[in-house]
Amino acid sequence: MALLVFRREEIEVLSLINGKKINSFSVLSGMEGFDKESFVNKKESHLTVIDDFIKDGAIWKSKDGKIHLIRELQGVFNIINSPKKTLKIKTASKQPIGEHYYCTIGDLGVLFSIGKDEEFYTIAYPFNDDFFSTWFNDEIIGDLDVAEKKDTSIECRLSSAEFSVLSILIMNGAYMKSLGNDYLIADRLLNADFLEYVHSNNILKVNIDSIRSIVSNNDLSSVLSSLEDKSILKTNEERIYLNEILVNAFESENLRDIVEITEISPFMRAKNLYITNNGYLILEPVLSKPLEWKIAVEGLNIDPLNLVSKLMNFSDITPSDEMKSEIIKHAKKV
Repeated sequence: MALLVFRREEIEVLSLINGKKINSFSVLSGMEGFDKESFVNKKESHLTVIDDFIKDGAIWKSKDGKIHLIRELQGVFNIINSPKKTLKIKTASKQPIGEHYYCTIGDLGVLFSIGKDEEFYTIAYPFNDDFFSTWFNDEIIGDLDVAEKKDTSIECRLSSAEFSVLSILIMNGAYMKSLGNDYLIADRLLNADFLEYVHSNNILKVNIDSIRSIVSNNDLSSVLSSLEDKSILKTNEERIYLNEILVNAFESENLRDIVEITEISPFMRAKNLYITNNGYLILEPVLSKPLEWKIAVEGLNIDPLNLVSKLMNFSDITPSDEMKSEIIKHAKKV
C-alpha cells in the first residue's frame, strides 16, 4: 500500500490535471476555495508545483505539450474526483489527523485524510473494504486492552417516543449510579432532583416536555414494554435495568471515543459510533417521517469487517411528499 503526503496546492494541481469533473460525492466538492476563481489567483504557485512534479516524475508531458498524471495517480484521482461513494470519519479524540475520507468506485478505494488545520493531506491506496476495516480497527478503535470481551448483538429501530424515553433512562442511569444504585425507578423520572441533574448534564439533548407528554398520556409503560421486547432493557416490578453497553457509552470512565461517520452525498446521512470498555453503540437517525432511530449494540468480540459493514451502510430514506415532488421535477426524462 502506498502513502503519499501533499500540500493543498499539490492536491489542487493533481485534481485539475486529472480532468475528471468533481462530483457531489467527492471530498473536494466541499473544500473551501476549490473552484475556478480561486485557482486563477493561484496560477503562479500551481505552475511551480507542476514543474516540481515533472522533475519528480509524477507528471509527464506528451509531444503536443499537454501534461498528464502518471497512470497510478490518474487512477487515484479518478476515485477522489468522481467517487460513487464517500464516507467521512471524524473522531472526538485529539488525533493528528482531523478527518478521513474513504472514497470508492466499486471494489476500489482511496483513503484521503486531512491533518489538523489542513497542515497536510495524505492519500493511501489501493484500498478495499477489507483493508478499510483493518485500518479502522487499528487506527480508529485501537487496542482497548480489555481482557473480558462479551458477545452481544442487538439491532432495532426506535420511534421518537422510544428514543426520548431511552435518552432520559440513560441520563437517569448515570444519576442513580451517582447515588449508589444500579437500577432505575420509572416513577422517579420527573422528580425535581433528577430534572436539575438533567439540566446541568444534558449531553443527549433530552426533551423534558416530550417525556412529560408520554407520562401524562399514560404511555410510559407501553414504551418500556416495547424497549424490553427489543432487549434494550429489563424490568423487574418497578425497577428498570438498562443494557450495560448503553449505560457505559455515556460514562467518561468507560467511554473511549466517539466516531462520527457521515456519507458525503446530497442527503448527508450520518451515524455515531460510541467505543466503550464493554462494547460498541451505533446510533443513526433514520430520514423518515416520523423520525426514527436505528440503534445497534455490539460486544467487543464483533469481527472488524462486520462492524465496519454496519458503519458503512445507512438506512433507506423514506422521502416526504415534498421531496418526492422535487425528485420527479429534477428527474431526466428517458
